[in-house]
Amino acid sequence: MTTPTPQFPLQGTKVLDFSRVLAGPFAGRMLSDLGADVVKVEPPEGDVTRGFGRRINGIGGYFNQQNAGKRDVCVDLAADGSTELLLKLVAEADIVLENFRPGVMARFGLGWEQLRAANPSLVMLSISGFGQDGPERDRASYAPIVHAETGLLARQAFVDGDQPSDIALSVADTFTALHGLVGVLAALHLAKATGVGQHIDLAMVNAVVATDDYVHFVLEDAPIVAGGGRIFDAVGGPIMLAGDEKWWWRQLSRGGGLADPTPEGADLKAKISARRAAIEAHLLSFPDRASLIAALDAVNLAWGNVFDHREVYERQPSVGAREMLTEVDDRAGGRRKVTQTPYRFSAAQAGVRGPSAYRGEHNYDALEDWIGLSKTEIDELHTSGVLLQEDRAAELNQS
Repeated sequence: MTTPTPQFPLQGTKVLDFSRVLAGPFAGRMLSDLGADVVKVEPPEGDVTRGFGRRINGIGGYFNQQNAGKRDVCVDLAADGSTELLLKLVAEADIVLENFRPGVMARFGLGWEQLRAANPSLVMLSISGFGQDGPERDRASYAPIVHAETGLLARQAFVDGDQPSDIALSVADTFTALHGLVGVLAALHLAKATGVGQHIDLAMVNAVVATDDYVHFVLEDAPIVAGGGRIFDAVGGPIMLAGDEKWWWRQLSRGGGLADPTPEGADLKAKISARRAAIEAHLLSFPDRASLIAALDAVNLAWGNVFDHREVYERQPSVGAREMLTEVDDRAGGRRKVTQTPYRFSAAQAGVRGPSAYRGEHNYDALEDWIGLSKTEIDELHTSGVLLQEDRAAELNQS
């Protein structure tokens, strides 16, 4: 008997993605990886991230990573007839994503009330820096702003004894995107059961605060226990030990033979400093990295190699073995690497399903699939300026 090919969990789900840069597009990329038909609605000037990173055949690496697998229609919201066209698409959508400042969608006739009227079971996710209401709703916001205003940067500077600087990872965007996915999938589940849609108002600042595992130190006026790990010099290069320092010392003194170097009568600060120095000397004493790792495993300590970020994909074993990189069409007969979904289902598929698109590349097939427009009708929307296509997209549609 032939085993049927497992389905994607969100197969048949339709997503209209108005978002740009990262928080919204990342959520859309995950929905696409899970099988949804995600149609990105892009303005004539394009998503600004098209120019970020290495450009291959006109598509930047940043844009490619966050928008792989999506279809793309290019709509001029200022053109007469654009709102009517988009409301027809909304009527067929299960989910709408947007991350404009509050009020922008409504100015184009695409606010929640208008969308809900077109589709009562719709789930709409609105991502903004500070929420749809409240005193800061009109502020511009990007991830670094939220990192600063939620205390992440000052806290890390305090722990490091250094000046605040931003994180080389857009934590606020990705936290918000993942919280957005949870909200969207919960609302979609409810909509399927009741027929009633939801508008999800998700503020980046709220998503970060909700996800911050250090908040309790502030709320309960407790001294901060800095980090969950410490980097030591070691044979073969720096190594991270994670967990409680008391646990490291207990395991290394009992199982590794370390003697306590603390001078009699020393205060706590001196004791900690002396023990850290003893641990580092121990980690440097092994003949090679393999014997060091074997010794740490023998006393049940969690350790980590401090890889250069440029080496992770070659040197981190689980990243390679679990196929966290894949390749997509580079739009010129070659291939380019992109990150793969982390989800592994026992009886379903998930993963990137194609490259990112040129602006307006799918004006014809997406509008035909979703709302049954003919080629002639779509041609007229191009002529009237409602729809636009990048030159490469137009060439692809003519071929």
